[in-house]
Order: sequence, then structure tokens, then C-alpha cells
Amino acid sequence: IRFLRLQERDRNRVLEEKIWERTRAFEECHVETLERLALAAEYRDDLSRGEHVRRVGQTSALLARVLGLPEGQVELIRLAAPLHDLGKIAIPETILLKPGRLTPDEFEVMKTHTSIGAAMLSGSRHALLQMAERIARSHHERWDGGGFPQGLRGEAIPLEARIVAVADAFDAMNSDRPYRKALSSEEVWDILVDGAGRQWDLAVVDALASLVRMEVQVDRPFDVAAFLEREQMVLDPRR
Repeated sequence: IRFLRLQERDRNRVLEEKIWERTRAFEECHVETLERLALAAEYRDDLSRGEHVRRVGQTSALLARVLGLPEGQVELIRLAAPLHDLGKIAIPETILLKPGRLTPDEFEVMKTHTSIGAAMLSGSRHALLQMAERIARSHHERWDGGGFPQGLRGEAIPLEARIVAVADAFDAMNSDRPYRKALSSEEVWDILVDGAGRQWDLAVVDALASLVRMEVQVDRPFDVAAFLEREQMVLDPRR
């Protein structure tokens, strides 16, 4: 009888391992699908062909960790943050890639990418997609209530959206865009400090300052990708 029980236990262990492996494979496939969806949204206006959304995800996760979020939330925000601009899929290229300043009417169209992205991600029971929906909708809200689409103010803005707002702005300012060259790190930091407590959550900007320990480089942008590699703080567990 003992021998039969041992055999049954071994079979159960093998079965559990197979179930775990298949579940993990399914989850990895699900995550990769989301990553490719984020890349599709970013591909038209991202000169780095997707590196921006990856960096935003990594930087957002690092900020979440500095702010003391549980590791489960850190991982969720790393995966959800790259979907922040998913709604740009629906924005005409004449607006998305315009090299100059948008007209008021064009800007109104551009602003709809937040609501469109949130609508595309809505209705899920999965915590990852629920977070991605909140980020997509609220990452252009401002701490002082002057953002869009809802005009949320302060802590009414979801924390994950406040984090992504800083990570997104930081990476965008340090990168070439269709309408301008990358800013110097001195310019970037001046903008972040000026906007802390007005455009962005001061606590998140402070977290970025403690994380990056930025050296002022008047003549060139801060290399976010090199920073992530140099500090060995890239959070993707598959690397």
C-alpha cells in the first residue's frame, strides 16, 4: 500500500509540474501578445521602433519599487505601462507625425487616444489589463487638475498613471521626436522640477531623482537605456 501511495504521489507531482509549465507558457504567451500590441501602437511615431515603450515599462517599475509598492504591483506596472499609448493606433498619421505644433482641433483629436486606449482595454477581469486601462486613460491627467480626459486632480489620479506620466515624459524628453530633437538632461530636469506638484506628482518626481541621481549634462540628453543597463535594474525576469 505504501508503494502504491508513493507511486500516486510521484504521478501527482509530475502532473502538477506539467500543469505549472503549461500555465507558465500560457502566461508568457499572453504577456508577449500584450508587448506586441504595445509595439504596434508605438511603431508609427517611435523612431526607436518600440524601445520607448520598453523603457517606460522598466522605468515605471523602478519608480514603483522606490515608492514602496509590493513586488506584485511592481511587476504589473512593468507589463501594463507599455500599453499607455495604445489608443494612438486610431490617430491619423497627419496628426501623429506632424513635425510642428498641433492646431487646437488637431490637439483635440490627439487627446482622444487616452479614451480610445482605455476603451480597447476595458471589460477585462485580469488585474494586468485593468491596470493598463487605468494607465491608458489617466496618464495625461495633471496633478493640478488641468489634464485630460477627465480633469482628475491629485490623488484622484490612479497612482500607476502618475508613475507612468513621469516615466513617459522623462523618456520622451530624452529622446528624438518627430517634432524636435532630444533635450539636454539639464533642460529635462529643469522641466521636471518646474512641473513637480503642478503637472506631476512631486513624490514620483522625487523618486525619479533618487533613482537616477542625474548628472547635469548641458550638451546632451541623458541616456536612459544605458542607465538601465549600467545599474543592472532592468526588471524583465525573462532576461
